[in-house]
Amino acid sequence: MQQYFVKVIDNKIVLNDEDLYHLVKVLRAREKRKIICVIDNKKYFCEFNGDNSSYTVEIIYEIESNPELDVDIELYQALIRNENFDLVLQKSTELGVKSISPTIFKRNVVKIDKNKEKSKLLRYQTILKNSAEQSHRLIIPDILPITKVEDIKLEKGEIGIVAYENEKNISLKSLDKDLKKTDKIKIVIGPEGGITKEEYDALISKGFKSITLGKRILRSETAAFNILSVISYILEN
Repeated sequence: MQQYFVKVIDNKIVLNDEDLYHLVKVLRAREKRKIICVIDNKKYFCEFNGDNSSYTVEIIYEIESNPELDVDIELYQALIRNENFDLVLQKSTELGVKSISPTIFKRNVVKIDKNKEKSKLLRYQTILKNSAEQSHRLIIPDILPITKVEDIKLEKGEIGIVAYENEKNISLKSLDKDLKKTDKIKIVIGPEGGITKEEYDALISKGFKSITLGKRILRSETAAFNILSVISYILEN
């Protein structure tokens, strides 16, 4: 069933223009179409009646559901090629991430023009919204401003993880007790060319824990999926 993030204005449930177009023109909804609406992080089973010029959305009942992880996960993902970065946005949302920071490393292949940064971030936020609706999240993950790897830091009580190809011994599984004790996890994923030794040393000096992702070298987007999948499994089992 299709889910939408909606607002309540003057006691009326309001869909944005894009969602209304999708519901009426793409799904051809008219009378008594059942949809799920998320209002203030709560999920409701609703009925849609009308068209794109006049419509009503009535709440039938609240859905008792909490698909969110018990910890906030912030992903510092290196800027990679458009289609691959889009995939990271989509799949990390499905896997429960709370926010994503596009990150600049020394070996980044992709560069974003400062004049295009705002439009890029707006596009990224739209991808996150669509993926959050598809995966029936209660929240839309935040896309944070583009940051530099040297500006990443840990606050007290946070757990930081960096995937490093030269790490051979420490796996995520060995950190399961630490992951279950914290309220926030920060994950750093480098670019196609990898994290430099200087960048790695700086992150370790700030308290990040280096981990291996196995015997094979993974693409940047695959590394993100791997870590988020394992963390989700650890936290939910």
